Amino acid sequence: MSAHTRVFVVLLAVSLGGLGSASWADESEKEIARLIDQLGADSGEARQAAEQKLRELGDRAVPLIRKAANSHADPDVRLRTILLLRTLDLREFKGHEGAIRHIAVSRDGKTALTASMDATVRLWDLITGKEIKRFGPHNTWAWCAVFSPDETKVLTSDAMGKALRLWDLATGKELRKYLGHGGRVYAAAFSPDGKYVLSSGAEEDLVMRLYETETGKEVRKFEGHTGWIWRAVFSPDGKKIASAGCNDKSFRIWDVESGKPLVIGANAHEGHVEGLCFSPDGKTILTSGRDQSCKLWDVDTGKLLRRYPMPDNNIEAVAFSPDGKRFLAGETNKVFVLDTATGKILYRWEEPEGRVYAVAWTPDGQRALSGGDDKILRLWNVPK
Repeated sequence: MSAHTRVFVVLLAVSLGGLGSASWADESEKEIARLIDQLGADSGEARQAAEQKLRELGDRAVPLIRKAANSHADPDVRLRTILLLRTLDLREFKGHEGAIRHIAVSRDGKTALTASMDATVRLWDLITGKEIKRFGPHNTWAWCAVFSPDETKVLTSDAMGKALRLWDLATGKELRKYLGHGGRVYAAAFSPDGKYVLSSGAEEDLVMRLYETETGKEVRKFEGHTGWIWRAVFSPDGKKIASAGCNDKSFRIWDVESGKPLVIGANAHEGHVEGLCFSPDGKTILTSGRDQSCKLWDVDTGKLLRRYPMPDNNIEAVAFSPDGKRFLAGETNKVFVLDTATGKILYRWEEPEGRVYAVAWTPDGQRALSGGDDKILRLWNVPK
């Protein structure tokens, strides 16, 4: 057989494979294609084994599974890939015994942290769905959890323990506590350079505290809220902090260096202010509250730029997409994706029960996560 004939035979063999027209770039794609073809096997055990392996591959297999659902030569494979896609487009991570209050996603989008009212923070593998590690126990509630900028540590707020806690990501060992609050501690945030951590207080201690990460020394307090400080976040450049005063119905923008308020957004919502996040460019913030709305504000002036009417009265959590063009809003039983410029609701998902307290995007902007009263972390594929 000549060299030209051998090349032709190889190309013909590939073209006659299960997906018909793929010229696989690497061995992983070949393996995925083989598993997809196996969904049409006569043996039930073989089909189940292939389906389980494709589930474990998760997002890496989705593009080829979707292609097979549209064009595979075997109708049985097409049907089984369609059914498989329905479960892969919505994945559930179970294990928490209390409501999920906060979600943070790693930079590569492969893992996520959840903080729960079951006193634990958990690290999840978003590809396999497995729980990797737990941080805790906390004193009754773990309210917030974030990765350090270099992703070697985890910062958590021990709400009832009145402290921030720092953990080693690799070992799960607690490294340090940040003490000083006289009431519950809600927010937990790292400065973008990782040098500082920030907490927010409630009850009789309505201040935010900034600590040196490595020493635990308190650097400054941010005073002015007259209600519980539900959330506090750094701007992308680390020069400002935004805070949400839940029952004083306000937001504030602070100068990190001086500790002084730059903007006081009094009466920002008619009800409690609950959700808060900076846009990726740091020029605007998004708030949500118990008045059936989300609102977009100019960071420099505090001017209201847009009000987004919502179907429900209680929007607990918001999060901008990585490009800032869309945002998530979680309310009772539902998660919405809205267009930032127009306010149009683009997509909507139903949660089985209870309120949604936490939402987050993966870094590629193609998936979203949610969690709340029903104790389940959900991973969604967001249609383009």
